[in-house]
Amino acid sequence: MLKLLSSAVLSLLISLGFMPSTSPEETVALAATTTTVATHNTLHGSANIRPLADVIGWQEVDTDEGHSKLGALEYYDHYRPGENRLDARNSIAISWRKNKYERTGGGSRLTHGGEAGVTPSRFVNWVVLKNLDTGAKLAFINTHYISGAWNGEHPERQERWRTHNAVVREVVAELLSRELPVVLVGDFNRQLSQDIPGMNHLRTAGVDGVPIDQIYVTRGIGTGPAERLEKYGSDHFAYTATVQY
Repeated sequence: MLKLLSSAVLSLLISLGFMPSTSPEETVALAATTTTVATHNTLHGSANIRPLADVIGWQEVDTDEGHSKLGALEYYDHYRPGENRLDARNSIAISWRKNKYERTGGGSRLTHGGEAGVTPSRFVNWVVLKNLDTGAKLAFINTHYISGAWNGEHPERQERWRTHNAVVREVVAELLSRELPVVLVGDFNRQLSQDIPGMNHLRTAGVDGVPIDQIYVTRGIGTGPAERLEKYGSDHFAYTATVQY
């Protein structure tokens, strides 16, 4: 609640003795921080890489073309934790506006190994970003699940999908335990919202059902439904949403 109080209300409460006085730095920390987030599967880097939001989770950035496009995106920094450009970890890159945020943490976890002709190794990547104006921190998670597990063609892939989902839930739980607001985005390759403790799935305005590209936010920080954008040369739509924390 304090984060949503205006400076005028804070001043009134202080003058009436209901709250202790705060330093300018503390007052800034009480201000709400608004961040736009997005997710987009780039079709192996063939899509147009666009400045979709303040923080963006990309999937299938697994080609030189894709990484070159990402590197050319102006005014953004990127999290690509793999040692080599085409490391599978880097295919789920995360980008953020460098004039608004600085990265204070991050990580990557393997969910399951790859198999030739079936799937690359799959990962969960995350960053902790500090807003340069308010000092507030946000944890942002990006991931991409195995395909075909739930379309009736490859039920043998469901075990890998569930293993991946268990790792996602563990990463979310660990970040929530730090009392960080959390955003989770990605290509879930399942048209079903997931029950992730502490998180809400954002429905997509004007879209029936649940798309495979999904956005989840810590309960209480989502300001409205997700919005479906264009495909921008991909076979997936891009999606965006706004959070406030």
